[in-house]
Amino acid sequence: MSESERRRKYRWDRVLIETDRLFNPQFDDAVVYLTGAQLEMLRNTTQNLRRPETYVSEYAMGYYLTPTVEDYDSILAIVADLEEVLMGNPNTIWGYKDRLFEFPFVTSTGETNTDLYSSSVPAGYVYVVNHWSFVHVGGTTCGVMLMLDDGSQQQRIYTAPALPSGEHVYQSINIPMKEDDRFWLRIIGLPDTTSAYLRIWGYKMVVP
Repeated sequence: MSESERRRKYRWDRVLIETDRLFNPQFDDAVVYLTGAQLEMLRNTTQNLRRPETYVSEYAMGYYLTPTVEDYDSILAIVADLEEVLMGNPNTIWGYKDRLFEFPFVTSTGETNTDLYSSSVPAGYVYVVNHWSFVHVGGTTCGVMLMLDDGSQQQRIYTAPALPSGEHVYQSINIPMKEDDRFWLRIIGLPDTTSAYLRIWGYKMVVP
């Protein structure tokens, strides 16, 4: 492509993206939360990102130069990757912050019911639990009930009226937890001074 073909006049309504900043970005990779409206705007913006006049490789008095053919091909590859993410990449988790792993345990004091709790979801977060497991080492059979508790209501997730000692329960789930939600595990008939263990895996999401 000749220089004359790459020339574009400056326009007040055109936002220019410097080619060098794409190939040598000033920001590290990041995982961010997007609202539905923001996602819609970004999806439409990708149409402008496919136009050569959107990019500037060299500034001049009264005009600028768009990228070379080779650079433009590289830019289109970056745009295609962005479109894949914005248009529904199944590996994208919007708002992802960190892994979630908890390993709470409790030792019975001889009461009929022994209760075990996970930590509550803090403000500004949503937790998504993908797996949980449980085992007790009471040396006898116990009843077990796992619930999602928001402080006023409980949603039952699992019940076992007679679970032998040392038998692991493991389940894959997909349960989102909002602010103040927690897991509440009730063990019925756990002998005095014996213990029960709960494991929770998933991920944390930041919400505005």
